[in-house]
Amino acid sequence: MFNGARKSTRRKMGSQAWIRAEDEFSVRKCVISDISPTGVRLFVDPSQITLKRFRLMMSRNAAQGCPCRVKWRRGFEVGAEFLHR
Repeated sequence: MFNGARKSTRRKMGSQAWIRAEDEFSVRKCVISDISPTGVRLFVDPSQITLKRFRLMMSRNAAQGCPCRVKWRRGFEVGAEFLHR
């Protein structure tokens, strides 16, 4: 059971970012609510993200982005963990 303790401290942001599906070229706008070394909470249009995995890009024209996996969804919010290689 979740006891409220997190693996790492989250930092509030409110910054605009973009997500891109692993097999697509198009990007979708999102807002980073908070971020930590292990994951991120995003605000997205729920109709825009049905992805299980995506790349988070801090710039719309970023070449790579950080690979992520969705852990949970609640309305406009998505929680994802970073997939470090």
